Amino acid sequence: MRMNYKTYPTDYVQELNQSRGVQGRKKSRAFLEYWNDMEHGDHNSYGFYAKSWEVSKSTAHVWIDEFMKEIDVFLGHWDIRNKRHYNYAKNQAERQPNETNANKPQNIGVCNNPPKRQPNEDFNYYNNNTRGFLFDKDYIDFYFIYSRNTNYPGSKTEAYEAFVNTHVNVDLLKLAAIKYLNDQNVQKPVGVKKFLENEVYLPYMPKYMKVKSGNEWYQGTYNDKTYELKAPDGGTLGTIPPKMLVDLFEKGEIMYLKELEK
Repeated sequence: MRMNYKTYPTDYVQELNQSRGVQGRKKSRAFLEYWNDMEHGDHNSYGFYAKSWEVSKSTAHVWIDEFMKEIDVFLGHWDIRNKRHYNYAKNQAERQPNETNANKPQNIGVCNNPPKRQPNEDFNYYNNNTRGFLFDKDYIDFYFIYSRNTNYPGSKTEAYEAFVNTHVNVDLLKLAAIKYLNDQNVQKPVGVKKFLENEVYLPYMPKYMKVKSGNEWYQGTYNDKTYELKAPDGGTLGTIPPKMLVDLFEKGEIMYLKELEK
């Protein structure tokens, strides 16, 4: 009789299955294989996994990096839940058995001592004030892209505060980070924290661009507030949401220009 069962990041596997088509399902199967090997201590090389998953070594390298980050997020979540569960049990044990507030006077609108947080509130407080980035998918995605383009992204925890205080569409930040980190004129790129705090991204925000539609290329000025692409004569060429810009960039169907071509 088989008695061993496992817990794994089902939401990540489901996301791969539902949103990335056949390739996503292939990747989710690769993740489950990688997770099983990690759980049982079966260590293998990039080359081994590349052959098993029928992908190139470079693709296996990228996938394993992503798997490692997802597992880190998942295990971090259980670490938080473990501490929250322990703290609740401890607080319950320390309460007086006959403690009651039934006969105590109540002061309306006055709070001399803040009320004790309930279990779920305690979990949220711990999460939001220490390791909130573990559950912020936008930040995890942005940090992952940044770290894939430089060897020195900096502390993930320290950079998170800068991220939540940067009020710029995350997909535009991703594009700016890619352009900045691949700029040949940048000798020593800064980490995520300084990139955001010092607004290093501003010169790399999309402005002039060429976009491919069908077999034709169209150039214009991009407004990062309205997401409109306007032709040199001021006419509207269309609206391109930031997420679509990322997709076009990956397909090679968008080019950023220093100035509009004549």
